[in-house]
Amino acid sequence: MNPRTAPWDGESDETGPRAGKRPMLAGIEVREEDLEPQKGLDFTSLVVHVSAGVILVLALVQFAAWWIDRPPGGAGMGLLVGDTIRLIVVSALLWAAGDVIKLMIKTHYDVRAARILLARQTYMMRHMGVASGELPGADEPVGARRAHDDARDGAAS
Repeated sequence: MNPRTAPWDGESDETGPRAGKRPMLAGIEVREEDLEPQKGLDFTSLVVHVSAGVILVLALVQFAAWWIDRPPGGAGMGLLVGDTIRLIVVSALLWAAGDVIKLMIKTHYDVRAARILLARQTYMMRHMGVASGELPGADEPVGARRAHDDARDGAAS
């Protein structure tokens, strides 16, 4: 197996807690406190999907009831077809809204994972800068260099 394409030990598409391991957030192992559950949006998505299903079933039942007990001469056929199509379209739009809610949850996870990665990279770069002497160490306050820079810039003008 090529080492460049070999899967990492922690690589996974899962998101959330895992038994005996650190939780995953968009494919990145994170601390437990970095997870932020989206229970409200999950529940909203479920409610919207269920309501879309109920509306679709009611549209089909309405059509079946008319078909079983048709009025003479096909009266009301235009109204029934129009109403059934409208209910099916509303059901499809509600289903799509539920999928958009799920997409919002996944986007939130990806943004959160990107923030965590950026914080890790910033932490590593800071320590690399301190080790190379380009940044002040822990004994010097972070804003202390700024005062020296301002004094030097003011003296040059």
